Amino acid sequence: MEPKTTLGPLKNEIEFKDGVPVSLLFDDVYFSKQGGWEESSYVFLEGNQIPSKLAKKGHSIFYVGELGFGSGLNLFVTLDFWKSIPSPPQVTFMSLEGFPLKRDILLTLNKSYPDKKLWSEDLLSSYESAINLWTKDPTQNLWTYTWNHSSNQSTFTLQVFFGDVRLSLPQFLKIHSWYLDGFSPGKNPDMWSLDTLKEIQKKSNPGTSFATFSSAGFLRRNLTELGFVVDKKKGFGRKREMIFGFLK
Repeated sequence: MEPKTTLGPLKNEIEFKDGVPVSLLFDDVYFSKQGGWEESSYVFLEGNQIPSKLAKKGHSIFYVGELGFGSGLNLFVTLDFWKSIPSPPQVTFMSLEGFPLKRDILLTLNKSYPDKKLWSEDLLSSYESAINLWTKDPTQNLWTYTWNHSSNQSTFTLQVFFGDVRLSLPQFLKIHSWYLDGFSPGKNPDMWSLDTLKEIQKKSNPGTSFATFSSAGFLRRNLTELGFVVDKKKGFGRKREMIFGFLK
């Protein structure tokens, strides 16, 4: 894949609608204030069978791959579940983000889910330090943060690559489960392009799963042509359907 020449931060104007950040560049919301947590659990945890996979403990490190990071909602949903398991395996959550959000916007996630432990001051400071480093040196585009489990020695490591998907995705390791969660395909085509899907295939092994809120016909066809088994099921809430599957 040919990367874009722009490595550093790109401009993405944000406005708020009913307390939720909306990207003016992509004309799409970052998360849903009502039911967003449940939707993430339904689409990505259940769609990838994360609970049963982590319970099997068949991996020394379980790798989750996400496109893209946004407000961090999918991270926190996955981390919350991992913390609830008595003795979970180690997890590395690899994501990418071309338009990292500012502190005040990220904190709207905390306000929307006040009963959850989300963006702490330490996490925010680490995030901001990584963005500042990337701004000064675009080749330094990796943010890493680690949580320790309360009952054993397992760790949950977050890795976010800042920048264009065509530069960031090749830096991923092999993934066990994919969260395909960029803005909708019609508004953010690069995140869903055939080249992006080919790179996802390269970073997958037979049995690697995926799940996404989207059910676009071109996405189903391209994934099938790349060797993925693609199934549909009822989408969350009012959404008619979503797709999930695995690499043969």
